[in-house]
Amino acid sequence: MGSVDNGVMSDSEIVQAHAHVWTHAFNSISSMSLKCAIDLGIPDTLHHHGHPMTLPELAAELSVPTSKVAFLRRLMAVLAQTGFVSQGKSAAKNDQEQLGLTYSLTPISRAILKGEPGGLSPIVSFVLNPIIQDPLHCLGEWLKSESLTPRTAFAMKHGKSLWEYAAQDVGLNHSLNEAMASDGPVIAKLMVEKRGRQLFQGLRTVVDVGGGTGGLAREAAEAFPQVEWMVLDLPHVVAGLEGTRNLKFVSGDMFKAVPPADAVLLKWILHDWSDDESVEILKRCKEAVSSNGKKGKVMIIDIVIGDESEEGEVSMGIKLCFDLLMMTIVHGKERNEKEWAKLFQEAGFAEYKITPLEGFRSLIEVYP
Repeated sequence: MGSVDNGVMSDSEIVQAHAHVWTHAFNSISSMSLKCAIDLGIPDTLHHHGHPMTLPELAAELSVPTSKVAFLRRLMAVLAQTGFVSQGKSAAKNDQEQLGLTYSLTPISRAILKGEPGGLSPIVSFVLNPIIQDPLHCLGEWLKSESLTPRTAFAMKHGKSLWEYAAQDVGLNHSLNEAMASDGPVIAKLMVEKRGRQLFQGLRTVVDVGGGTGGLAREAAEAFPQVEWMVLDLPHVVAGLEGTRNLKFVSGDMFKAVPPADAVLLKWILHDWSDDESVEILKRCKEAVSSNGKKGKVMIIDIVIGDESEEGEVSMGIKLCFDLLMMTIVHGKERNEKEWAKLFQEAGFAEYKITPLEGFRSLIEVYP
């Protein structure tokens, strides 16, 4: 967007500026409408119905009382405007406007169906959880604070880190783990599509560090049954999780030790941590893939921020919002290639290779 050096704006520019401000001020309402749709189960109800539903049919399936049907119509109007439902007219004629409307899924809303491989509803629910959103409201206060304690706006708001909160709150722990596991099937598919099956060729053992409930590891273990997979995470994360023939869950601390393996996988891990902490994690991973004279590799799924000229507007927007979220809740950051290279060098790695995946993430293979 251009600048206004002389401070003079035309009426048209003022109107456009106001529209831009209004749009961003109301973005939170659009986001909460999406969260409400997921909480109510609107996409899943439309999916299971199999064909367009009238408003009364939808309200009945959602257990919305008759007194609230008119309000539901207004929610559906916003969801239609933002592309999460398709709104049409029924063949039946009726004097009541809402009875003439029908609703169905769109390609976008299929991405938030619950229980579908790669469905993003857990991520939406986690990011829009008040526990996560509230720290953003005190971000300005945190930025003005000269003290480095608390380290994040999350800690300023809640008095503890995200990890401490999740360890003590069953609901947040479940939401976090579900969110991190939800895109596992998509990531596994993209990794193979972009690098081919040779990505795992010759590997006998792989450790998914911070792999949560195994969203990615379960898919990979099924696709590559010749590989022994291990998910390493904190005790409260892996408690009660059952593995398979070639997948097991192990409790541990990635800052202290990573089990020896031919390869280590870090999906959405390093952007949670500062540079110094990330170097420590990478050092433990290097030890794991270099034990007993081996020379394995570390596979990182994370964001690589490129130049604005190289990034599409949507991709860059997502990456920058992720960066701000990491700063707010976990003292982490998103990195450009130079910043990634610096981490690898400080951790003792010799070379790396970046493969962009579809969307906004990349696969980085790092070698000792």
